[in-house]
Amino acid sequence: MSAVKKLFRSVATYASANVINSAIPFFLLPVLTRVLSPAEYGVVAMFTTLMSALAAVTGLSLHGAVSVRYFSIDTDHPRFVGTCLSVLAASTSLALLVVWLFSAPLSNGVNLPVAWLLAAVLGSAAQTIINIRLVMWQVEGKALRYGFFQITQTLLNLSLSLYLILVLGLGWEGRGLGIATAVFIFGVLALISLQRGQRITWKLSLDYVRASLRFGIPLIPHSLGGIMLSMSDRFILMSMLGAASTGAYAVGAQIGMLVGVLADAFSKAFVPHLYEELRSADEYSRLRVARQCVAVFVLFLCLAVIYVVLLPYIYPFFVGEGYDDSLAVARLIGFGNAFVGMYYVVAGFIFLSERTGYLSRLTIIVGFVNVGVSVFLVGEVGTLGAAWSYLFVQILFFVGAWYIAYRVYPLPWFSLFSLKKL
Repeated sequence: MSAVKKLFRSVATYASANVINSAIPFFLLPVLTRVLSPAEYGVVAMFTTLMSALAAVTGLSLHGAVSVRYFSIDTDHPRFVGTCLSVLAASTSLALLVVWLFSAPLSNGVNLPVAWLLAAVLGSAAQTIINIRLVMWQVEGKALRYGFFQITQTLLNLSLSLYLILVLGLGWEGRGLGIATAVFIFGVLALISLQRGQRITWKLSLDYVRASLRFGIPLIPHSLGGIMLSMSDRFILMSMLGAASTGAYAVGAQIGMLVGVLADAFSKAFVPHLYEELRSADEYSRLRVARQCVAVFVLFLCLAVIYVVLLPYIYPFFVGEGYDDSLAVARLIGFGNAFVGMYYVVAGFIFLSERTGYLSRLTIIVGFVNVGVSVFLVGEVGTLGAAWSYLFVQILFFVGAWYIAYRVYPLPWFSLFSLKKL
């Protein structure tokens, strides 16, 4: 098999796994929105959002450090992985202490009991172990194992949730327990898999501790900027409007992710093609790439328009009573995700230039803009204000990323209609 075919086969596998993984909870929505009220759904949304936010602190991007170090011939990889897991244990312990000390204001702020705050910390640590296992399979080229593990975790998560809600009669706690139990079980399975595969040596190295922290700590602002960009709307809605509005918004946002999932899957297949096109580095290949990018941008916008037009006809199938306000949210979020797909395309040029520091600064700036705009619009127009803010900042983020890409990896964007051959 040629290198190009192998590359596209791997990309297709990862993209398929991501689509399936995202589709499973999407098609569960008709059940959940009929057994959980918007307020209950809002509490679940806060638990999952908090767990993802805490991962930026507890996880310290350790899976990224493992991925980068895998290609270093001077690194004792099993010992590096073991050291990273020791760092994870220390950061998780510190996060647990901080959350416990400030449990009262945190619990009031996110509308979660203290026990669930601590569970979110532990869940973020378990997800980091899972990410390390996944990234090891990724760098080893084992795409099928990667996809199987990811999809199986989601299936366990949702099947447990359905059992706890429908059979045992639990409310939002059943959904939360399903999420937490699945991530803990698969965190343990990931650890066992690493151990049995001889990917861990439990021998601490201070040099590797310093290396992992040098990699992860500078990325905390970037990760927090990403959280402000993608998750701050839930925190703002919870604090300003309460759990019911947060739940309705979360349902609309999840349905709006349909466009994002399709755009992400296409981008994973398209970006490697761009890299291949640019290997020749001549003016004609650069012009072809610029034209192809614009064609993809138009494709994403057309997809978003079709989604916005057709959504009202299929929306009643996905949601139960009490979620009527989420339709407008879903349309705005879906349209915004078309620009997320465009961002994925232009971000590839920034990564290719290895000038990622600009992207980190852009993420932080746009993240703060998102918080400010969300607070203002939610105060003015309610739940829909958060969706309008999402659309605005995704357009802003794409335009900013495109400008950076133009500066660090120039393409003839303003000569698209020249008569040069394709």
